[in-house]
Amino acid sequence: MPSSSPNLDLPGDALVVDLHLHSSVSDGSDAPGVVMQRAEAAGLRVVSLTDHDTVVGLAEGRAEAGRLGLEFVDGIELSASHGGRLVHILGHFVRPGDPTLGEQIRFYRENRRTRMAGMIERLNDLGVEVDQEDFFREYGGAASVTRAHLSAYLMDRRLVARREEVFSKYLGEGGPAYVALDMISAPRAVELIAGAGGAATLAHPNLSESDEIIPELVSAGLAGIEVDHPSQDEEARGRYRALAGRHGLVRMGGSDCHGSRHGLERMGQHRQSVESFLELRERAGAGR
Repeated sequence: MPSSSPNLDLPGDALVVDLHLHSSVSDGSDAPGVVMQRAEAAGLRVVSLTDHDTVVGLAEGRAEAGRLGLEFVDGIELSASHGGRLVHILGHFVRPGDPTLGEQIRFYRENRRTRMAGMIERLNDLGVEVDQEDFFREYGGAASVTRAHLSAYLMDRRLVARREEVFSKYLGEGGPAYVALDMISAPRAVELIAGAGGAATLAHPNLSESDEIIPELVSAGLAGIEVDHPSQDEEARGRYRALAGRHGLVRMGGSDCHGSRHGLERMGQHRQSVESFLELRERAGAGR
């Protein structure tokens, strides 16, 4: 298991874990190393970088975590679909060099660029004049180009007044400028993560509104479900806590922190227990 401090010596109930963090490699605001520095400053001890559809930032994140004495978990957040809805599957303890996972990552990288060009074209048709060459000059180097990059561009160029307007008016799912990513199924995402040696977790299930697929995901090898997430109130957490118990899933959670640029600071605000981390690690077969 790739790890920066293999002898984790903390009580099981210590709330020092956050396994859902993003960097500028995908749609976060900070470089992977800076994310680790902010995690250490927030008092976290076990962290994972889970950028969207890419593992490019893991080496930098792991190196800085090692320097800071943090336990680092190689992660990813794979995009998937179910019934026309976006479903995110977190993968932890994955092998970054796994060839099958790498093939899917390469497909997503190219498809995201094609998709982004399509959304820019639609924005231009709607009268929002976006210079495609200028956009890709600024953001095309990202390993995973996302709507967050396009949103940042629209804000920086003052083409929209508020970030909320970008998604409510243009880029939200079903919006007039939205173009769907050509995605794999959610069960396939679970299988890819398991095949790469990892443990798959259903991320922020309330956002995908796809609870009916959970039994199928369990059959595909799902290990956990994100019970604690900033978007889920106590009622939702109770529902997913019960579903986790019913299906034998690890009760996971995380801040889904994208950096302070994206609004309310989340780093350190949604801590998980060492016990949940160890249980998930066991599901991935790590440490056996």
